[in-house]
Amino acid sequence: MEIGKTLKEAREAMGLSLEAVEEETKIRRKYIQALEQEQFQVLPGPIYAKAFLKNYAKFLGVKVEEIMEEYRLQYPDQTAPEETVAPTVEKVRARTQGRPRYWLYIISAIIIIGVIISILYGTRGMWQKRPADSGSDQLQAGEQNQLPAPQQPLPGQVDATKASSVKVVLNVKSDRSWVRVVVDGTPSFQGELAANQSKEFEGKEKIAFTLGNAGVVEVIVNGQNMGFLGGSGQVIDREFKVSGT
Repeated sequence: MEIGKTLKEAREAMGLSLEAVEEETKIRRKYIQALEQEQFQVLPGPIYAKAFLKNYAKFLGVKVEEIMEEYRLQYPDQTAPEETVAPTVEKVRARTQGRPRYWLYIISAIIIIGVIISILYGTRGMWQKRPADSGSDQLQAGEQNQLPAPQQPLPGQVDATKASSVKVVLNVKSDRSWVRVVVDGTPSFQGELAANQSKEFEGKEKIAFTLGNAGVVEVIVNGQNMGFLGGSGQVIDREFKVSGT
């Protein structure tokens, strides 16, 4: 078994770029390339090489046990005894004890920001639904003359009186973006789209998608230009469906 070739073929079969793998696994791109080229000396050390190799193989869905066994057979000198590892860990702990753990504050801040964004999106959806509810109440009261002008379908919903399906076009205007699309509950596309590339999807009930760089992807739903649904570098999840489904 060729370790690097097996890893690269598995990644390409999934339609993933090195940038997408880096984002998902948090392993730096140069280390991913080193694993696929079997240049293990590029990695920080044998411990990191084994850890990165195991995590990458697990992410790609290849047989981890066979990969690790092949690594041990081909590079026996890269296997460090556990007794030599323990002092290194202890030294690291000794150096880090007593230092401010700024990363804890950073993680906490990220979590708080994520909660705030979720609350804002949820609140916006509630306010967007209020006009439709108000119009329904007025109709029941017989005050038809006071009804507001017809409104556009709510975000994430397609007017069933005008369309029996939902069509979504994704146009990458600049830079590049990782995209994942699920049509009627079935994965339809996963990969990276470059600038000026477009993808069109059609579903009978609904289309859900994830954009890795929402600020560069123009979204068109059943001919209606929704514009950019997020900022540059922002990861978003959206779902559009035919009303009543």
